[in-house]
Amino acid sequence: METELAFQTLIEFFNQSLPRAEPSKPCLEIVRADRQEILTFGQLKTRARDFAIWLIQDRDIRTGDKIAILGKNRADWDVALWGIILAGAVPVLIDPERPIEGVQKHLVSTDTRLLVMADDYQDADSRGQLKEYILSRGLGLIEMTTHERISLDSAAADELLSKIHSQVKADDTAVMLCTSGTTGDPREVELTHANLIANIWGTLEIVNITGQDKLGHITPPHHSFGLTVGKLLPFWVGATNVYTNKYRHVAQLINEKGITIFVGIPALFTVIAKRIEDELSRQKEKSVLVRILDSYLPWLVGKRLIKKLGWERLRFFISGAAPVPRWVLEVFWRRGLQLREGYGTTENSPVYGFNADRRKLGSVGRPISTLEVKIVNEKNETLQPGEKGEIILGGPCIMKGYYKNPKATDAAVRMDDEGVRWLYTGDLGHLDQDGYLYITGRKKYIIVLPGGKNVNPEHVESVLSGAEYVEEVLVVPGFEEDSAGITEETVRAIVRPAWDKIETGTNLSRSELIKQPKTLKSLVWQNINECQQQSRQLSGYEKVSSNHLEIRTEEFQKTSTGKIKRNLYIKMGR
Repeated sequence: METELAFQTLIEFFNQSLPRAEPSKPCLEIVRADRQEILTFGQLKTRARDFAIWLIQDRDIRTGDKIAILGKNRADWDVALWGIILAGAVPVLIDPERPIEGVQKHLVSTDTRLLVMADDYQDADSRGQLKEYILSRGLGLIEMTTHERISLDSAAADELLSKIHSQVKADDTAVMLCTSGTTGDPREVELTHANLIANIWGTLEIVNITGQDKLGHITPPHHSFGLTVGKLLPFWVGATNVYTNKYRHVAQLINEKGITIFVGIPALFTVIAKRIEDELSRQKEKSVLVRILDSYLPWLVGKRLIKKLGWERLRFFISGAAPVPRWVLEVFWRRGLQLREGYGTTENSPVYGFNADRRKLGSVGRPISTLEVKIVNEKNETLQPGEKGEIILGGPCIMKGYYKNPKATDAAVRMDDEGVRWLYTGDLGHLDQDGYLYITGRKKYIIVLPGGKNVNPEHVESVLSGAEYVEEVLVVPGFEEDSAGITEETVRAIVRPAWDKIETGTNLSRSELIKQPKTLKSLVWQNINECQQQSRQLSGYEKVSSNHLEIRTEEFQKTSTGKIKRNLYIKMGR
């Protein structure tokens, strides 16, 4: 696949994108529970260049050196990212939720020379321990991004940075992202300048964002989706990106900040969908007219809802990182709220595409123009529309590889006879006659029942998440012995109850219910079973039995993007 890109490197991307916006225009706005700040395009240019010059002059950073960034989303994070890139170095993006041992592993695995650490990483003791470790290994450490400004006139600075620019090539590694990888073990993914630019170029065509837009999101910047869609995409066109971690106030933020595109994860949209349904249920109880309108003219009900929320400027939502339950999509689209479900992996830089067609709900759309998609079987034969197999993606967006891990790279990426690199995602799905992709599961998570039936846990979760008494649900393999003593897999569901709903429906408090586990389980089971019986999406063998229902009163352990750490609970079940 030959693609002529607008830019060759992220340095060129940065320098040529800046003139698209006025220097005084906000590039980034942070609305965190503990931090509120604005960074303009002009401030970012000045501070990033200053940081780049300091890295080169004071820390002797050279082209290709690895510099890790460890911190939550903030103005300094962007300064660090672009300063490192302008210095010709490679930013290594580490999840600030990772404990010290995990950070240390990534620093060693990536040959990092310098760590840029924020004061919001973990706590003071953790930062102190990490500092001691870094000093003991002779690595550099800087507080994000406190440094002395190097005295260098403008012409000399331009000459220095221009020299660096000439040394950086499109196929050089631009960024390293620390991820679980397609095979499940922690990996460091190398994405080149060409990978990222090709992905943004293709994404821009379908998102159609302009400098007039305001993109709001909750995706952290160390995550590939948060980096590309949350930061690079709006930067390209001179739009403002607004980040928040105040999930409960997203509806208010969309109104107050005039958000036109909002990017989130399925868990967030599930909560919003339930709130919409609850509000409409209350209105329907009071008004026959609302009941009739929502049955026959739901878009009109949606129009009133949008006006009430102050979302008139909102164009659409984008969801990524995990599948969206079908019922959630229906709640949004029926009322005229576009919720575009997306798909992608870190290894493909990461956007595959988004579905913007209501007739194709449940699909993640067609691939962006800089990607190809195929469905293959176990023999690597290309399958026809409607046939299910492994999803593979090809083209210029496919990663360079896993850093210093050729075995893992060779297992995930293969080149065909025409020189196209193909990523074997490990995801299962099929294409329809129109080229729309449908995800049906993940190879390694499929539950295999004794009769040979395969159960996709995410499909079951999608249905059960619609139950009124369910806040969150995780479906994993359960294990039981048959009459001959042979251990077999079954469908096991772990449910975190929707306490507010149960308390309202039963007049029992959360503390009382926790003391009566049998009563709690019975209430949740009856609610889930009713949901299963009413569902037309679940086959009999996919349904959960009461014997394999587990109630979890604590929060699930999650990744920084809000996904439940499935592997942890699969292991717990064995």
